[in-house]
Amino acid sequence: MQFGVTGAFGFDEFPQPAVLKHYTDAGCRVLQVYRNRTRPMAAREVLTIVRDLPLTIDSIHGHFGDDLDPSSEDEGLRRATVELYKSEADWCKQLGGGLVVVHPCPSNIAVGSVEKKYSQLRRSFDDLARAGEQIGVRFAFENMPPYHPIGHDVTRLVKEVAACGSDQVVFLLDTGHAHMMGSIGAAVRAAGTQLKYTHVHYNDGKNDTHRMPYNGNLPWDECRDALHDIGYDGVFLLEVFESPADLPKLLTADWTKRLHGILNRR
Repeated sequence: MQFGVTGAFGFDEFPQPAVLKHYTDAGCRVLQVYRNRTRPMAAREVLTIVRDLPLTIDSIHGHFGDDLDPSSEDEGLRRATVELYKSEADWCKQLGGGLVVVHPCPSNIAVGSVEKKYSQLRRSFDDLARAGEQIGVRFAFENMPPYHPIGHDVTRLVKEVAACGSDQVVFLLDTGHAHMMGSIGAAVRAAGTQLKYTHVHYNDGKNDTHRMPYNGNLPWDECRDALHDIGYDGVFLLEVFESPADLPKLLTADWTKRLHGILNRR
């Protein structure tokens, strides 16, 4: 597996490239770009910030919010969301990346019919599959916490992604979100060969806090064994938002050794 990290850009609390330097010192070599939606940035600004770091940008986390829903029962909103993600794909390509992370739906929204939402999501899969072929990117749909009307059920989301039948629409497993739903090992195995990317973080099983692995009760050995049992060899990407001041005491030599033990199954 390749070791990666999410880089937050356009947020005062995460000054770059200083924050990313801590992660590259721990061995991260792949970067997913996540930027502040309220502060538009040109791709060249991000590339300038990271140019001296040993990181390869392979993806971006697409914008998300209550106004974006690829499974919306409102066809106008669904289409507008698809168009937004097409523009995200273009921005990703400018960075040299090839994957855009997408949320299947927002949190805590009113739903008329769950099955209608899945039907609409399938339409968005088809639309984005065509766009992905044209632009040269993949769209990775991630499992969500339990308060998202759809997307929280790993088995169902994997089934829907697989049924799309396109290499441009793939499944991303978020370990913290899966932990909020139950067994991380079961979630990994449910994804199986459909698993193409990861977001890795810890929480207490109730709140989506995006904390550093090995600082809580998520069973990382179980996660490690499941990943290796299914033959996953993609990116193991930290999606954590710890205080920069805490990073030196979190990213210790012992922590780094344990994390690389997941990558190499030790």
